[in-house]
Amino acid sequence: MTEDVDKVERARLARKAIIDHMDCDDCTEDYLFLLQQGGREFGMGLTTVLSMLAFAEHEGAVPLLSTEWWIKVSRRYQ
Repeated sequence: MTEDVDKVERARLARKAIIDHMDCDDCTEDYLFLLQQGGREFGMGLTTVLSMLAFAEHEGAVPLLSTEWWIKVSRRYQ
């Protein structure tokens, strides 16, 4: 457990709300965004954020992103 905590601490970026997991062989996410609601802190992975963006784009809540951008993202994070 201590080793896991040390890995997380080393992975913290300048913006302390983002944890870089790109060098973690056991992780399923490259980046984990730490969020807080009330007194509860929780993480949300980049793939979840991208899924929410795709949904928002589909629903017309955000402007369309280029097909090329989505292809690059899908190649990197799938």
